Amino acid sequence: MPTTHHPLSTEKLIERQIRFWEWQRQKGKEKARPGRGKSGSVMFGPYLVISREKAAGGRTVAALAAERLNWQVFDREIVDEIARRAKMRQQLIESLDERGRGGLEEFIRDFLGSEPIAPGDYLYHLKQVLLTLGHQGDVAIVGRGAEYVLPSQFGVRIRMVAPLDVRIERVRKAQGLSLEAARSQVAQVDREREKFIRSHFHQALRNPLDYDVVINTGQMSAEGAAEIVLATLQNKLGVSAGNVTTAVEK
Repeated sequence: MPTTHHPLSTEKLIERQIRFWEWQRQKGKEKARPGRGKSGSVMFGPYLVISREKAAGGRTVAALAAERLNWQVFDREIVDEIARRAKMRQQLIESLDERGRGGLEEFIRDFLGSEPIAPGDYLYHLKQVLLTLGHQGDVAIVGRGAEYVLPSQFGVRIRMVAPLDVRIERVRKAQGLSLEAARSQVAQVDREREKFIRSHFHQALRNPLDYDVVINTGQMSAEGAAEIVLATLQNKLGVSAGNVTTAVEK
């Protein structure tokens, strides 16, 4: 079952992340981070984006990698909650400095282009939240099509997969379900995720060219997969556990 996030815990997560971003600005580290760069007039990165099949271990691997980097994880439920709750969304937007806010608003308008999205629509807010997280950086984002929103050159995009029978067995064991119930749940979640991406981003979720690395966790531990993620961050962006902010600083 997906993790349920209480609004208060999500608010605290946002508050902690905003304090960290503000600390970086005060220390002059905001622009100097490895992997950070400009798209147009807007700074982005670094970030980790993970797309995953049901029970392929995406959330676990994101958490393991983020722990090593001292980054926060924003999963599907958290991103949804911020996008839907005006107070949280406003708090996140206000974390931007004036220059960043103006540039990001322009970037969002250009990104949306001629799409018929009203400012009050969920999809508008979703993209606004994802772009804000990507602009501020030092985050791992799981799901919600972030790979189709954020500039690819300032992040690492990972797709997590595993054989269907392995994923069904994982769900069966984790939730104490019958084989058929587990099979049904896996199929339903995979179908819903593919429909979400197709409906909102007009993309095929399984296209390997949309990712830097596709990891098959069928015979690999979550720790092993996290090591691949960290190696990719180092190789592509120069980001490693040795050059990020320490937990005490954060």
